[in-house]
Amino acid sequence: MKQFLLLLCIAVFAIACKRRGEPKPIICINDKVYKTLDTITVVNCSERYTKQRWVLPDGASSNNNTVFFVPIEAGTYTFKLYVSDDDFVNEYEAIRQIDVVQ
Repeated sequence: MKQFLLLLCIAVFAIACKRRGEPKPIICINDKVYKTLDTITVVNCSERYTKQRWVLPDGASSNNNTVFFVPIEAGTYTFKLYVSDDDFVNEYEAIRQIDVVQ
């Protein structure tokens, strides 16, 4: 009987402490042709996260869910999103590159 209760306690503990899983970083953006001076809107569509941090192409950072960027010249612009579930001890990165034409 003691062995059964021990196994039951271990099973209950394991179920109660089950983790949600690792954060999954996802960047959502409208896939269209962007031109110089268009506003690029980028949204965090990640799963299982509690903290977020953007690094924009100009080096600026943001903790907002949605960020906006206006390219001033043609080229390729890189957006980076870092998400975490524990104060960035382990962070997960998503990168999205957008081509901008004249």
